[in-house]
Amino acid sequence: MNIRQSWCLSALCLLLSANVFSQTKSVVSNAEHLVTQWIALEKQNTQLKSEWQDTQQLLKQRIALLKQEKKQLTALTSNHSHHMDEVTQQRQKLLTLQTSMEQTQTHLSSWLNKEFAQIRNIHPQLPPPLANSWQTTLDDLDQENVSKRLESLLSLYQSFDEFNQRVSTQQATITDENDQQKMVQQLFLGVARGWYLTLDGNKAVSGKPTANGWQWLHQQPVDAQQVKDALAMLAHKQEAKLVTLPMILSSSVEQ
Repeated sequence: MNIRQSWCLSALCLLLSANVFSQTKSVVSNAEHLVTQWIALEKQNTQLKSEWQDTQQLLKQRIALLKQEKKQLTALTSNHSHHMDEVTQQRQKLLTLQTSMEQTQTHLSSWLNKEFAQIRNIHPQLPPPLANSWQTTLDDLDQENVSKRLESLLSLYQSFDEFNQRVSTQQATITDENDQQKMVQQLFLGVARGWYLTLDGNKAVSGKPTANGWQWLHQQPVDAQQVKDALAMLAHKQEAKLVTLPMILSSSVEQ
């Protein structure tokens, strides 16, 4: 081998050595970079695991709280549904009661209309003091209020019953047969019979209910003394005794 060949071989060896060294250095550098990345990833993995453990604990606590809230909400929903069922039942009961009351009120209103029609037929036939009392009640009658109408009806019947069970007297003004106003003493035996006596005691007239209303029979005077005695006894001006009162049944005078 000559010098030229030796030098070329040496140069080739050096070139190969440099190339191998360069590749080795590159591999080492890549390995170090990979190790660095792996270490960083391990740190991140460790950190993530630590954070996940903390987060997992918090999530478990939140899940427990949510389960508890769900349980409470379920209970509340159940109670609410139960209360709603009770409210619905009560509402249905009230609607049924309202319907029943409306039907009852309708029947009561219809019955009251019939009763007051009868009241107005009877009214003119009553003795004047009772008729005047009834007129006041009828004038104040609330036609729209069923309850008030019922109270008024009961009041009218009660006053009729009370008047019919007693003997009553009063001073009042009447219109005589000559259409003259005069003051008289009146005596009523229940609602069926009545008499008046002029203040001078000279004339007595009986009265009674008729189809045309209460009538004073002015044209058929009765025994004034009998009426006077009865009035005196009722006023405690005369000793109590059995007295008779004149009644006109038709056109004759009954003593």
